[in-house]
Amino acid sequence: MKGFIIFLFMAYGIIIGINLNPDSTMMELTGIGLTNELETDSQDVAGLLDETEAMRQRIIDLRTTIESMETERAEDNTELQRLLANVQEYQMMAGHRSVQGPGIVILLEGIYEENIAPMIHQRKYLITLVNELRTNGAEVVSINDHRITGRSEMTLAGNHIQVNGKPVAPPYQVKAIGNVNEFKRYVAARTFIFEFMESDGIISTITYEENMTIAGPHREKNIHFLEVDSQ
Repeated sequence: MKGFIIFLFMAYGIIIGINLNPDSTMMELTGIGLTNELETDSQDVAGLLDETEAMRQRIIDLRTTIESMETERAEDNTELQRLLANVQEYQMMAGHRSVQGPGIVILLEGIYEENIAPMIHQRKYLITLVNELRTNGAEVVSINDHRITGRSEMTLAGNHIQVNGKPVAPPYQVKAIGNVNEFKRYVAARTFIFEFMESDGIISTITYEENMTIAGPHREKNIHFLEVDSQ
């Protein structure tokens, strides 16, 4: 009986506390609800990202299977072998195939801990660097593992840079496969871009590799209006 009376007093005290300060109680309950909702949304986003990555891997596996079947069918057909080799060459030139070879790696990062994306975009450092590398022996270029093709774009979205529609964060790693001797001459000349970047608080770390791999683009825009000229 004594325990029951104590329980009634405790319950009565809780009810009085809620009535005296209903706003704080509702805020706590609302905060719990928002937290649960945010956690649910985060789980949903994580699930969608996992599904997207699984689908991308599935597409890669299917492409590999198709290429293997095409190769098998072309074994006894010389003409088909020639056509298949031409297709693979054109795919490589268009940037749709993974490639490997010797090259240069240029890592761009800020001296301080500020976001260098607006400065990189405003000064067009990435675009200039890609163009200069191509002029000095680069055959294939990527930025943070995003392949740069003839249809690539680099834009500023908010406070970060997007390459091929995908956000990339500093430090920016520019990789190029090509003539290493020309790359070394290009770096030794210390072109103005490195001096300009350094004056803006951006340092560049340059290394060379005997063999590196640059994958094809993760996503390519669909062609809707382009047609082959019949003339």
